[in-house]
Amino acid sequence: MRIPPISDAQLDLLAARLAAAGVPRRDFLKIAASLATLGAAGFNGRPAAAAPKLAPGEKLAKDQTFRYGGGGWYQKDPSSHDYNRDLYCLGVPALFAGLMKFNADLQAVPYVAERVASSNDGSMWTFTFRKDSRWSDGTPCTARDFEWSWKRQLDPATAAPYASFLYDIKNAEAFNKKQVTDPGRVGVRARDDWTLEVTLEGPRGYFPVLAAYLAALPAHRPSVEKHGDKWTEAGNIVGNGPFVLESWEHHKVMVLRKNRHFFGARDVTLDRVVIPIIPVASGALAYENSEIDMTSLQTGDLRRLQSNPKTEKEVFRYPFPGTWYLIPQVTKPPFDNLKVRRAVAHALDRENIVRVAQGFAAPAHSMIPPGFPGALDNSNIRGLQKFDPQLALSMLKGTPFEGGRNWPRITLSMREQALGSKPLAEAAQAVLLEHLGMRTELEVLEPRVFIERLWKQDLQFVWISWFMDYPDPHNEYFDTFYGKKTTGRRQAWVNDAFDRELEAGRDTRDQKKRLQHYARAEEILQTDVGYIPVAWLVRYAAAKPWVRGIERNRQGELVVEANIYVDMLLHLYMVERA
Repeated sequence: MRIPPISDAQLDLLAARLAAAGVPRRDFLKIAASLATLGAAGFNGRPAAAAPKLAPGEKLAKDQTFRYGGGGWYQKDPSSHDYNRDLYCLGVPALFAGLMKFNADLQAVPYVAERVASSNDGSMWTFTFRKDSRWSDGTPCTARDFEWSWKRQLDPATAAPYASFLYDIKNAEAFNKKQVTDPGRVGVRARDDWTLEVTLEGPRGYFPVLAAYLAALPAHRPSVEKHGDKWTEAGNIVGNGPFVLESWEHHKVMVLRKNRHFFGARDVTLDRVVIPIIPVASGALAYENSEIDMTSLQTGDLRRLQSNPKTEKEVFRYPFPGTWYLIPQVTKPPFDNLKVRRAVAHALDRENIVRVAQGFAAPAHSMIPPGFPGALDNSNIRGLQKFDPQLALSMLKGTPFEGGRNWPRITLSMREQALGSKPLAEAAQAVLLEHLGMRTELEVLEPRVFIERLWKQDLQFVWISWFMDYPDPHNEYFDTFYGKKTTGRRQAWVNDAFDRELEAGRDTRDQKKRLQHYARAEEILQTDVGYIPVAWLVRYAAAKPWVRGIERNRQGELVVEANIYVDMLLHLYMVERA
């Protein structure tokens, strides 16, 4: 069967499905590049893990135990490891293997499936399984397991909060909403043990990306039926991934061991993985005491590790694209006045603001970070909201706030968040006070309350972050600012000209034209000050010299477990310490 080109309409439909699912944008990478790997003959085969590469005189360590955690990893005890039921269980992805997975270049590649093909219009997908696919108890992991797992997620009795992730499957939404009661009518069918046939509501060229995401991981039916909600406890859990859960001391530590029944076990060098639950407040202390071998770094640790000759070479930057920005709510005074919004944009000294991030942020002049499709670095865009305190004050002439006086009470709202978000918000407050006389009160809200009020457009002035889901400007603009979204908007700002540019960019396959439309959209967005870009996210980790096998992407950046890429443990190995 031939795999057809993927239309922009199909990509838009995927975005709508995700919005309906309520999936936070930081947790899904719908990668356009990954779909380019769908050749005329479909996917075939599984890339083998690279063999350990040893430097001259270097030897593999006898003890292949890897210890990691802290920073952005395992700050809290997981609620379970049942991704099939709850996408945000905070579990260990390496306990399971999906039909597809994301590689270091964030492309969807075969995993449990060894061949993937579609009908001519992309409305039906067929996954042919590896015959050596096994559960960790040695029993075959088959197409019937995936059929049962996906229907379990859709079953209203399961009450899976992100069941709508699978609504592209025929009758999935109707079944989940009890409009169809027969699970046999849901378009997932195991044609035999090794062939899964998925019929969709219509052409969906992006479906392999969904099959690579965490929400599409399987569950082990006998364990679920025997142990119920406790089926992922150590001693109960049966998985199909490269590792099994050997022990789990809640709120303290998890220990994984290599799954000898995993089909790719010969390519896995690590024997054990130790994951302590390290609160974010502990910083990199466990790493500095050599209690763990790798950690993601918070702002307080980076400078210290970089300035220490013993650890400076252990620190590295890894890709995690995100943008911090301000939303001046155009329905709330004083931001209903365009002059005020422009004054705020020109009063932001971004170079000064990011200094408080200690290297974890860079000044932003547009929505898309450098190095990603649609990134803009021309003088026109840079000039739209450039820092110019005199220009900022001049914008207030003719308003009730001329000269930076008579400001009403202004509340800047943000959610509780790590990654140095609060210091950046406070720095933004400081420069607004300095250059506009604008005093703001910072309101830090519990995430659930923040999201609820954000979608109600109840907040006056918002400090917020956006984590890129997939490298295409459609994600950066459509999912954040499109005025016609039926699933809700973050901001009250709407601009018809902006929406038309997004629609034009979405509806053409000419990449050059697409990027031109998105560039014009950014120009409209900044000129009307629908948002104010402030800083781009920068992330760092540290790894001990004896840790090897961290993959690099095409840009030469080291890639570690984060968001969608969860393949790190398969590639790591330990060498003898010098």
